[in-house]
Amino acid sequence: MKLYLGQKRKRQVVFGLIGLICGILIWWAQVCDPLQEAKSDLSMELERLIRERDRSIRDMKEVTEFIESHKAIENEMARFDILKIDGKTIEELSASTQSILQQFLDKNTIPIKAYKDLPAFKWREHPISRVELQIETGMQGVSDMLEYLEMLNKVIRVERFSVSYRRKKDADLQISLQIATLQMEGIKP
Repeated sequence: MKLYLGQKRKRQVVFGLIGLICGILIWWAQVCDPLQEAKSDLSMELERLIRERDRSIRDMKEVTEFIESHKAIENEMARFDILKIDGKTIEELSASTQSILQQFLDKNTIPIKAYKDLPAFKWREHPISRVELQIETGMQGVSDMLEYLEMLNKVIRVERFSVSYRRKKDADLQISLQIATLQMEGIKP
């Protein structure tokens, strides 16, 4: 009977080992292997996301540089637009120039005696309109006019400025003023 008990115990140990091995295999198949697959999938996903992040960072830098360069261009265009006087034709440009000067002269109560369009000419293939104004004023009016022309932030230039003295009651100076204006329609900065 002892022999039988030993075989029974051996059978129990063998079945126990077989059960333990089956349990380990089932645990491996059901728990450990899916976890390792999930881990490898997650590591591949992490690598893909890191590459995507690096590409996004590089793209953001390019877009930021692009935006900064265009901001500089927009600022330059805004500065360029401030300088120009509107006018698609020479006649419109002359009228706009006269209007700007007329506003200043009206504000300072300086009358225009004569206004004349002069023939246009070109500078580096860009048309330039010319106008001539004749006004009568005193010394303060001349000073105000010169200060205004100096502070005016437009593409105009005084080509000729002549002053003649005549003794009169209100305005003892007669001024002949020739102004040239660059036509900037179609010019790119």
